Amino acid sequence: MNLFKIYIKVILLFFCFPYSVSSFSLAQENKWDILPRIVSLDLCSDQIVLILADQNQVAAISTAADDVYSFYREKAFLFPKTRGKIEEIIMLEPDVVMQTYSATMNMGKMTKRIGASLIEFNYSNEPEILYKNIKMAGKVLGQKDRASQFNKRYTNRINKIKNQPRSKLKIAYVTPSGVTAGIGTSVDDIIKLSGFESYAATHNFKGWLNLPIENLIMDPPDIFITGYFEDKAVTQSNWSLARHNSLIKMMKNIPTVNIPSSYLSCNGLFIVDAAEYIRTSIFEKINLFSDIEVSK
Repeated sequence: MNLFKIYIKVILLFFCFPYSVSSFSLAQENKWDILPRIVSLDLCSDQIVLILADQNQVAAISTAADDVYSFYREKAFLFPKTRGKIEEIIMLEPDVVMQTYSATMNMGKMTKRIGASLIEFNYSNEPEILYKNIKMAGKVLGQKDRASQFNKRYTNRINKIKNQPRSKLKIAYVTPSGVTAGIGTSVDDIIKLSGFESYAATHNFKGWLNLPIENLIMDPPDIFITGYFEDKAVTQSNWSLARHNSLIKMMKNIPTVNIPSSYLSCNGLFIVDAAEYIRTSIFEKINLFSDIEVSK
């Protein structure tokens, strides 16, 4: 991108034409009869845009959309990228800017000044919040039908998996740094949705915490699930639990399923995908749902 052109445009916008914003806003209003031009500023907003938007209405998504944590990273390669810098957004001339968390200071003031709308999504692992975010995005993107269809499919998938037989087998989640997910986390919700017992919940672990090796030795889980073990996702210190000989030995003898990092991103946006993945993967590893194991 030509920096000289960017700076010239910024100067013109803010100093030479102080009254241009209102006329620019009027021009923008006339564009709403066609699909609005979108810029997404962060990974989680990228995912929603990639779910709902037409390719030709996306001015740019964030560079994070190409990362290992991005569920739709293969699709993301088709789209232009932005680092979320103010000068970049000005040059992209969006109608709508979307973010899930604050990517850039004063973004609200900036988007208002150039006549664009700033849409901020709520960050939660509750399906109801996801539905609201998708519905709002569908309205803003001019993709109401697509949003409605997504929410309907998602609801049906959740209901379907909830109605499947449950197992008494306990699943423990562990990351390369030795962290586990306790009560109140999206991963704990995923384990329960998948139809298994949560090892963390049985020990009353809450939130994100280091998984005590003593608990694992005295009361081993039936299954391990791991997250963020892929290349480019691993964050591990020399002192982490994941390097402990006892845990390494356990994970060789206890069925272990690695969940792709992208299934765990965005605090529950892909909770049903992760639950389905766990259930299918474990079914392939062990003989599930015998009379002893079934609790429902």
